[in-house]
Amino acid sequence: MEAQTLIAVCPPEYFPRLAYAARMQVADYFVLADTFQYSRQSYQNRTRIRNAQSWQWVSVPLKGGQHGRPQCTTRVRQESGWRTRHWKAFLFNYGATPFFDYFAPQLQVLFESEWHTLSRLTCRTAQLTHRWLEFSGSMLLASELPGQPACVRDVLDCLPTGTLVRAQGVPEPGARLELAYEHPQYRQAFTGFHAHMCALDLLFNYGPDSARILRTGSVLTEISP
Repeated sequence: MEAQTLIAVCPPEYFPRLAYAARMQVADYFVLADTFQYSRQSYQNRTRIRNAQSWQWVSVPLKGGQHGRPQCTTRVRQESGWRTRHWKAFLFNYGATPFFDYFAPQLQVLFESEWHTLSRLTCRTAQLTHRWLEFSGSMLLASELPGQPACVRDVLDCLPTGTLVRAQGVPEPGARLELAYEHPQYRQAFTGFHAHMCALDLLFNYGPDSARILRTGSVLTEISP
């Protein structure tokens, strides 16, 4: 496959999954589409972390009536204690992993901060994941692009010419490449293996080797016209 500028456009997730991180890894430009509509039953305000039994959700509480609003205007419910509960869930389940102490200070700062809109929080968790995995591509926010584009086509009009990469099975008009992701197995904090945890699950266990492990599950293919 000849060298080309690769672009991925995705609504930000709360502590992104490995499949999401795989799109970050291949993209020269990764756009956090925080101007796109918030969708319930997605990973936009929740993530999965490993625990001793199997896994658990950690979810950001939202005010009522947020479905369909742009994520950048979706309001977090100022419910007492949710940030403390999330921090304790990470600390309890990952505190003994080899690399938790390295990432913990920045993670704790995130949970000590107040978050009023969902996208401010989710974009921050995506930015930390991007930085900690040491990806080389540029990460942009749709809300900071001209006109705050609310669809993929308008986002692409704001960027240098490039090839759109879609996730396997996700229709995106104009995409020329598809990223299939086969989840790798790796050592987790507890006995057994459960896939589709947040990318921090890999980072806490493997630290600087995480990007190499993540890459083993990625296959880029051209989409037939």
